[in-house]
Amino acid sequence: MLISPRCCASFLVWVFLATTVAYGRPSAQAEPTSGPSSDALVESMEKALSAGKGDEANDVLMRLLQRPNLRSDFLLRVGIQFAEREWYASAAATFRRCIQEHPEVFEAYYNLALADIAQQKWDEALTTLQRAPQNSRPEVLACSYLRGKVEDSQGKSSEAEHDFSVAFEGAPQNATYGMDLGLFYIQHHAYPRAATIFERSAEFNSHSSILLLGLALSQFLAGQPERSLETLRKLLSMQADFAPAQVLMTFVFSTEGKLEDAEKIARQGLKSPDASPYLYYLDASILVKLQSRQYERIFRELSIARRNIPGCSLCYLTQSKAHQAQGNLEAAIADLENATRADPNFSEAWYRLASLYRRVGRNADASSAQDRFQELKADKEGREVQMLRENFLQTLDAAQTAQ
Repeated sequence: MLISPRCCASFLVWVFLATTVAYGRPSAQAEPTSGPSSDALVESMEKALSAGKGDEANDVLMRLLQRPNLRSDFLLRVGIQFAEREWYASAAATFRRCIQEHPEVFEAYYNLALADIAQQKWDEALTTLQRAPQNSRPEVLACSYLRGKVEDSQGKSSEAEHDFSVAFEGAPQNATYGMDLGLFYIQHHAYPRAATIFERSAEFNSHSSILLLGLALSQFLAGQPERSLETLRKLLSMQADFAPAQVLMTFVFSTEGKLEDAEKIARQGLKSPDASPYLYYLDASILVKLQSRQYERIFRELSIARRNIPGCSLCYLTQSKAHQAQGNLEAAIADLENATRADPNFSEAWYRLASLYRRVGRNADASSAQDRFQELKADKEGREVQMLRENFLQTLDAAQTAQ
């Protein structure tokens, strides 16, 4: 998962939890010291944490951290409890204390680096990783992986690629390493490389829906639609109601001109109460391409999509086509004007707007729109591909967090 520009606090919570699983979850029964006063402080802190009282929990934590001889498993457990609630400064203070008292404990350095990353303290995270005792191959790879995340956030793409690759090559069975390297390549438009990484990672994790989704996405973006559909069929055979796969399959079918197949998948996915807004957009777009007269349905679906997709210029473009099919040119023009306001560089909207302006006799506006269209360079990826690509990057982030 890329830290920047898609830094996600919930992802960092997930990594903290994954770390404790990988290196041994601290005992829930661990105590910092013996004695009733210590027990009372721990109980008070945990009650405050459970109640979401951050200031109170942090005050008790600071009192606990002043005590001598705190056990490493207790400190790790407490730090993770604060990290789970995204109180990263308190978590970092706890992990620093663990390092101070137990400098041999790798997990303390790793978790402190994560807390630094969560607070965008990139240099501090790198310093922590450099100090970490790396006495095993998994620890070396874990540090390489986190360095890659920091470097990518700093725009050091070459260094990030190297460190992500070292981690993945050293442990290709680690789904997290495969996911992050694959997403790195998608983010940098290296789609064939992304497909190779996802495919290899999926060989070790054949039931991972998020790896298969990443593979299908990268295959499609690499110009391999049939392979993408094959992967999606496998994925949906494992998890028939996996909404991101339904969205991607609908999109691939649509771009391949298999509109009836696309509409069938979209209609099935829209039966879910939690259907993706992108699926509403795609279904409306497909109905327009099929020259459907179900205008009420088309406009309803586009309204839902617009409410849930920020700045959906494509929604306005599709709505304009539907209004034009109805013969309502003024409404079609208004839709395109909304599209260009949402995205001033939307060349297709300017092109269609110039044509409609001419049809209603607005020749000066038509010339201006045509000039604007001529100024814009054609995108290597169409607007629809760009929108869905970004959506799937976000989807993969969220899916990995949930996983």
